Amino acid sequence: MGANVRDLYDHPTPLYHWSPSGRRKSIERRGLVPSSMSVDRAWKPPYVAYSDSPSMAWVLSGVVHPEVASWDLWMTWSNVPTGLEIMPLDIDREVIKEVRVYERVFKRDLWFVGSRPGIQESPAPHHSLDGRERDE
Repeated sequence: MGANVRDLYDHPTPLYHWSPSGRRKSIERRGLVPSSMSVDRAWKPPYVAYSDSPSMAWVLSGVVHPEVASWDLWMTWSNVPTGLEIMPLDIDREVIKEVRVYERVFKRDLWFVGSRPGIQESPAPHHSLDGRERDE
């Protein structure tokens, strides 16, 4: 049987959310708040999207918005929010794709995990031991 909301409360699981780095100060002050303006400024979703893996959360955020130059990864525990919904990946509802949280997750319940560049930024060139660039 796949994961359900009760499983997430009974067996706390890390939930991850990628946010543009430009929003870090606001998140550190207010936490993650539903109905904040979307990255593309097209709408105000009534939820904040999380996933149970950083890579799936990246697919829901960074891959969808290549125009963002830098992203921050945030983590909370699945038993913190009470208003959430699981959006499954497959028809059999066996794999969590997205967890929509319909309430504010306060800063005290968030952990800043790290940052990464957006997908449009070029990675730094690799250098050989003598300092010259090398091909991958």
